[in-house]
Amino acid sequence: MREPTCHLDGAWLPLHEARVPVLDRGFLFGDGVYEVIPVYARRPFRLAEHLARLRRSLRAVGIVDPLAEADWSALVQRLVEVNEPDDQCVYLQATRGAAPRRDHAFPVDVAPTVFGYSYAYPHVPLPLRESGVDAITLPDRRWLHGQIKSTSLLGAVLARQASVDAGAIETILIRDGWLTEASASNVWVVRHGELLCPPSDERKLEGVRVALFDELAQSAGVALRRREVAEWELRCADELLLSSATKEVLAVTRLDGRVVGDGRPGPVYRALYAAYQAAKQAGGRARRNTDTMMNDSRDDSPLQFPCDFPVKIMGRNVDGFADAVLAVVLRHAPDFDAASLQMRASRAGNYLSCTCTVRATSRAQLDALYLELTSHPLVKVVL
Repeated sequence: MREPTCHLDGAWLPLHEARVPVLDRGFLFGDGVYEVIPVYARRPFRLAEHLARLRRSLRAVGIVDPLAEADWSALVQRLVEVNEPDDQCVYLQATRGAAPRRDHAFPVDVAPTVFGYSYAYPHVPLPLRESGVDAITLPDRRWLHGQIKSTSLLGAVLARQASVDAGAIETILIRDGWLTEASASNVWVVRHGELLCPPSDERKLEGVRVALFDELAQSAGVALRRREVAEWELRCADELLLSSATKEVLAVTRLDGRVVGDGRPGPVYRALYAAYQAAKQAGGRARRNTDTMMNDSRDDSPLQFPCDFPVKIMGRNVDGFADAVLAVVLRHAPDFDAASLQMRASRAGNYLSCTCTVRATSRAQLDALYLELTSHPLVKVVL
């Protein structure tokens, strides 16, 4: 894979050649804000929401927005185009700029420093998705401007390192007996089938996935309520979930060494994860509830059941992809002849398409097959 190309103050250059002055306030004070935007199949996910949060953070710290909204969007699109992976994370950062001398006060007539680069999306390994992950808890000792996505991240860095030292994936933070968030994630508690999330305030960052989860929960038929969540509720959760740009949604199955629920990713996690994958396929918007889709009138359907129906599934050309596809197909179409599976690699060999012609007996069967395929972590596109 070739070296990433980055953007720095209007210039495009190899990442290793990028330089900022040592008097830049981002370097001296952490005086800047940032944003991370996930990209799937070269399509930025929830781009408008991420850029809106970036601009809110700029306003909150008094940095003059260096770019118009359309220019931010064009910058993201260009970073995606000039870099190699199809699945990426685009990182944007704006600092208050490089002043002639070090002074805590805001400098006058200094232009912000704008930096952007892209890196390969760090997909959660499939075994962790299937087993869930460990997390620990710590008191939340960070500053009371958590709603700003600031580059001043020492509190989060120390919290995250504590989980690394404990062999865990994340550190969940508690302030005065109440859940706030995790070091780099929003936290969701499931109790009695209801999904709970603390309300927005200055203690925590308003994750883009918080608004997305409103849509996902409705799509998946999960009740969601935003209210204060006590520490005891966290520790008595039926399910515990993390969400972020890179985790998407991830189940916590051990907290401080104790099993959460029955120790496995639960039904709410599975429903939300499936809805999340469907939203990615739909370009960032949640699909309608699957039950509603299945119960719609089929009088106008062009399909006459039973019929032979081709399904094309595309994903990365990795060991186990074809076997995983075949296993899903056989669950929904047990009479499918595995020998008839057609496979074709992309020109560069990075991707593999599998075509299965199944004997479809109903629209509900096809809906269920499509839903499981689109929710599988190895699958990129289903046609």
